[in-house]
Amino acid sequence: MPTVKDFQTIFKFLYAQLDPCYTYMKKFEEDVLQILRGIHYPYVGNISKSHIYSAGSMSTWPGLLAMLLWLVELIECVTQMNPQDVDIHSAEFKDSAQFVDRVFFDYLAQAYPVWLDSGDEPVNLEEMLARQFEQKNANLIQETADVERRLANAKTELDALLGNESPLVLLERERVDLISDKEKFESYIQRLESKHQRMTDFVASQKQQQDVAQVEQLSLEKDKAEVQKIVDAQQISTEDVDRMNSERNQLLETLKIIQEKGQEATQDVWDKDMKLQRILDDIENLTQDYTSKALNLGLIGTRKLKSTSATQPASDSNAEDESEGDSAKSNAVAGTGIPSSAMEDPLGGVEIELAINTRADDRKQITSVDLRHVVQPALQHACDVFASQLYATQNYVLELREKIDQLSESRMEQQERVDEMDKQVKRHNQRYQELRENIMAETRATTAKIETLEADIAAMRRDMSQGELQSKAALAHAEAEWESVQRGCRTRRGEINQDVVVTLEGAVEMKSHAETRLQELFELVESDTVA
Repeated sequence: MPTVKDFQTIFKFLYAQLDPCYTYMKKFEEDVLQILRGIHYPYVGNISKSHIYSAGSMSTWPGLLAMLLWLVELIECVTQMNPQDVDIHSAEFKDSAQFVDRVFFDYLAQAYPVWLDSGDEPVNLEEMLARQFEQKNANLIQETADVERRLANAKTELDALLGNESPLVLLERERVDLISDKEKFESYIQRLESKHQRMTDFVASQKQQQDVAQVEQLSLEKDKAEVQKIVDAQQISTEDVDRMNSERNQLLETLKIIQEKGQEATQDVWDKDMKLQRILDDIENLTQDYTSKALNLGLIGTRKLKSTSATQPASDSNAEDESEGDSAKSNAVAGTGIPSSAMEDPLGGVEIELAINTRADDRKQITSVDLRHVVQPALQHACDVFASQLYATQNYVLELREKIDQLSESRMEQQERVDEMDKQVKRHNQRYQELRENIMAETRATTAKIETLEADIAAMRRDMSQGELQSKAALAHAEAEWESVQRGCRTRRGEINQDVVVTLEGAVEMKSHAETRLQELFELVESDTVA
């Protein structure tokens, strides 16, 4: 809650916006109430001196806050009503929403004093008002013509843009490509699943072999225990024991060497198998990447078929249709800004679709086509073709970007003009509705009068043939009477002027006589008083 001092500062600041020269003479509470009565605050009766004195309390602050809010809104209204020092003849002001109000305000400000003086309205005021609106209408007509011309140009450019290949066709083509990519990915996933199944089977076989080895180990341990029992039961000499131990050690060393060689061979086989599997995985990944990129570039798959079918010669029966299609294609190519030489087959008719056979015995049979002598030259030729297409496409993209920037700037300017014109149209429509209502009301009244006059005219026309001579005679008589009345009026006006002069002279004489008599009476009263 603010303090009383804060409330005084806020109120003084706000009222200074309305009356900067006001000086607080009495107590602040009394000055506030006097100011609120002066500006006709509607709820001044609900505010007392005690409320202002205790402005920071919970009970009085809401009412005082509402009063401050009303004072702020009053300041905003007064600020908007104050006339601004603007040139009403400038083009910016004529396009603003205050033009009509300001022109009528200036007209009323000049015509109202004349009307108060009961004088005739000057003709130049109406002519000036009409001239201002005629000039504004001429400006609006010119601006409307400019906007319509720019709109026609924009429509022409839009039609030219729409005349190119439809985005729906491009999206449909992209959808077909995506479906093809989806099928490729599904086949790739199937291969991965089959590979996963093979690896699962391999792991299961290894576990089975491990189980068999464990069984064999248990059997050998049993045999070893039985042999140990037999050896323990035999009665042998010390030399036999030493010989047997030495033979046993030799056999253990030999067995250990054989086991190490077996483990090394097993590990070598496992490493080679894993390396081969990784190589096969890399080959499959590279093949998948190669196929995906070739599909995206249109070197294989549906795009290859479309481009091939589009470049095949037509049959004799469709020779005329082919000629028309070729001309349309040449026009389409010319419309894109890309040279027709860049639209040739990038592979030169070579088929480079690649298939991998991982089960082939001969390395030449692993790939379906020769990579070094067939695919590599074809791809090099395709790179050259794509480089020329890329250069032409980049130039065309730069041109399109420049056109798009120009169209965007033109569109923004047109949009701003259209928004401004919409605002002006709304204002003119509102003004038109008001004038239309006034005109309709006046028209209805005028129509009623016209109908009455038409009825009178019809009656007069019916009687015209019979009373034409009487009318002429009556007109002559009326003119004579009118001249007579005018003469009588002039005579009477002269008489009245003479009577007024005589009356004024009598009043003056009466005034002087009354002053004389009053002077005599004063003198008589003074003499009586002295006596």
